Amino acid sequence: MKKIYSKIKKKKLLHIIFSPTKKNQRINISPENEFMQLCYLNLNKNNKFIPHKHFWKKNKQSRRIVQESWLLIKGSAKVQLYDLDDKILTSKTLKPGDVAITFAGGHKLNVLKNNTIIYEHKNGPYEGQKKDLIYLKK
Repeated sequence: MKKIYSKIKKKKLLHIIFSPTKKNQRINISPENEFMQLCYLNLNKNNKFIPHKHFWKKNKQSRRIVQESWLLIKGSAKVQLYDLDDKILTSKTLKPGDVAITFAGGHKLNVLKNNTIIYEHKNGPYEGQKKDLIYLKK
């Protein structure tokens, strides 16, 4: 797991790139204080989750940010990750099973192969491009 911090605010975690392992375990990828929660599960036959449901509760936060992750299933894509001042921090070519998470800062994705499949996850409610994102200058 590669954690990418801001160069401007040294302790501010902006992004994580996670590549799966073959271990039979659960790995919590997101810090518990982030809106976007993601964990890695490598399970064997007969592993199970006890039936459960989640419930509505009051949120301690009066503000929110849309956080996003891209999980590459098939193909290839290059992700660029940006700092708080919109400068590039790093880039990585994702392979199947890799996930890139953005908690803050910007990100860009370039698909490198035809028929690339990516799952995009974000917290909601998502109100669309005009209300929930700002395009960075090239």
